[in-house]
Amino acid sequence: MSESNRRSKVKPLIYGFLSFMLGFVLFLLSICLVLKFTLFSENFMLDSMANTGYYEMVKDELNDKLKNLGHASGLPDEFFDDFIKDIDIIEVERNYVSAFYTGSSTLVDTDTFKQQLLASINDYVEENNIDKEKADEKNILYLVDEASSIYVKTVTVSFFSVIANYINKLQTPLSMTLVGLVVAALVIAAIIYFTNTYKHRRYRYLTYGLGAGFLSVLVVPIVVFSSGIIPKVNIATRSLYNLFVGYFNSMFMYFWILAAILLFLTVLGFIVYRQKYLKAINS
Repeated sequence: MSESNRRSKVKPLIYGFLSFMLGFVLFLLSICLVLKFTLFSENFMLDSMANTGYYEMVKDELNDKLKNLGHASGLPDEFFDDFIKDIDIIEVERNYVSAFYTGSSTLVDTDTFKQQLLASINDYVEENNIDKEKADEKNILYLVDEASSIYVKTVTVSFFSVIANYINKLQTPLSMTLVGLVVAALVIAAIIYFTNTYKHRRYRYLTYGLGAGFLSVLVVPIVVFSSGIIPKVNIATRSLYNLFVGYFNSMFMYFWILAAILLFLTVLGFIVYRQKYLKAINS
């Protein structure tokens, strides 16, 4: 076998491998981009809370739970209706979520809640001329502590808390990985482009790489949505369930967007390849 024939058989394998590597890098890059704009984005979490009606549902759930607690203490439903109206759940949740992204304490602040509840109870006792001897201080403090515990459990996003403690620590490594993947993709694309003598072959192997990236990215949302695993998740409260489903549906929507972009580039690359190919065989 002549040297030229050997090279002609080896080259497609080399460039095929480079196309595969380009597709693999684009797949990893897509995953990192999705994570950067969703899981590692404070605004994405807050937008998910707003879009799923999470704030309103949490407020209703907290009100119902506190009413049940108040029944044992002789407090009417109207008491907690008025009390909950004065709590800014949006601000509470914003501070809670922000803590995960800034690396500060992720514990829910209960001091303000306790102070407000204690003041409301004292005002209620005075306004209704309740005998202060019957309003035992220990019972009131017990009620406030129990209400505070309910408050913490209600405003805490359990599934988010599992992974959120790592978010601040991994922000920098994720950014560095993104830069590294972009550089790797550009280097592989440059090797394919500048080491091929014939222009149509340049675009053919680049198209292969883009197509491989498109298919690999497309597989992720297809597998997740076809499995139906997201709606089947078992979460106790309606607010957390809606938030979970809305959050991850929005997250996987980014895979569809990136897949569409890669598909567009693949089709564009194929069109250019065909033009170059036809020009080469007709010249």
